[in-house]
Amino acid sequence: MSVSRGQLASTFLRIGATSYGGPAIVAQIREVTVLQKHWLTEDEFRESLAFAQTLPGPIAVATAAHIGWRLHGGFGTFVAMVSYISPAFLLMLGLSAGYFHFEGMPSVTTAFRGLGAAVVAIVVQSIVSMAQPALRNWQGLAIAAAAAVGFFGGADSLLVLLAAAIAGVLVGLVWPGAQEPTTDPPLQRTNGAGAYRRTVLATTAVALAFVVALSASRLVSPRFPSLGVTMAKINLVAFGGGYTAIALMFHDVVHNPATAWLTSKEFIDGLALGQITPGPVSITATFIGYRVGGVLGATFATVCIFLPSSLLLVLLAPHFARLRGVRTVQAAVGGLLAAFIAMLLHVLAEVAKSAFVGPWDVALAVAAIVALRLRLNVVWVVLAAIALSLLLVR
Repeated sequence: MSVSRGQLASTFLRIGATSYGGPAIVAQIREVTVLQKHWLTEDEFRESLAFAQTLPGPIAVATAAHIGWRLHGGFGTFVAMVSYISPAFLLMLGLSAGYFHFEGMPSVTTAFRGLGAAVVAIVVQSIVSMAQPALRNWQGLAIAAAAAVGFFGGADSLLVLLAAAIAGVLVGLVWPGAQEPTTDPPLQRTNGAGAYRRTVLATTAVALAFVVALSASRLVSPRFPSLGVTMAKINLVAFGGGYTAIALMFHDVVHNPATAWLTSKEFIDGLALGQITPGPVSITATFIGYRVGGVLGATFATVCIFLPSSLLLVLLAPHFARLRGVRTVQAAVGGLLAAFIAMLLHVLAEVAKSAFVGPWDVALAVAAIVALRLRLNVVWVVLAAIALSLLLVR
């Protein structure tokens, strides 16, 4: 069926303004695009989701972007992504401005103490949800254990991730049965050869313009090039969903001396704000960017955390069937996912160290974990933590 760009924009704007909670966002995208509007069949949506899971970056964002690509090519990707991300960006921009203006007030400090305990629960929940697919055999457990040694020992995070990807490839060569075969049907291509050549040229032009903008951003602030490169690197390495990006952010913007723009507490608070905004949790990049360079920094960081993987999506979309069948790619991604579990465990330890001031914080975190395991919406968990902290902490 024919879908106008205006319909595409308004639909994903509404989804972006009302969707929370990772897998629940993907379910809402399916509900709207498959069941309500009939833009896609079930098989087409499943293909888009499978492709999104193969790429780095947030899965819900990539799913929306690929649906846009199906309907209107590369420009559709742009329309779907911008529409989906805009509500979260604007809300996080306002929350960031308020946070850094009022963070010293006693009531704000008390409220964010409760949020710290909620963030501990959220990270625990993300580890549990990711562990089953990432650690489905002893080889994955071994890679995760070795990566944990590296992360807790203070090794460079990118080197640990590279080693995990290589280990995943070696596991695939030595124990080919350790990988699950893919059974996804090939994608229906929507672009001809001529259209794809134009897409490659346009995508290359955007990528070159992005590189130039990264370099020229030093004219605005000497910290902007590092901010942009950090966010782009995170976007291109973070396989497995938004929380892998959060783990990388924590390592880079809290522990890396060259880019330690936030304290551990500020990062926890920014992540908590990311939970009460709709859309992808990677929008925490907006908070980080605001801390570095105000509104311009927030905008710049947001573009850099989403743009690189979207360019990759546009280039690879017509070749997904072949890409999905390359066992080396599957094996490397499997090794990375196992390492990300270890990285999240390290983030959990650091977050707990900052969030747990006393026994009350531990009790609140346990209660929040139970609530999340019972599938209570994360927004209500976060708001309840704020309310309880304001009522009970003195």
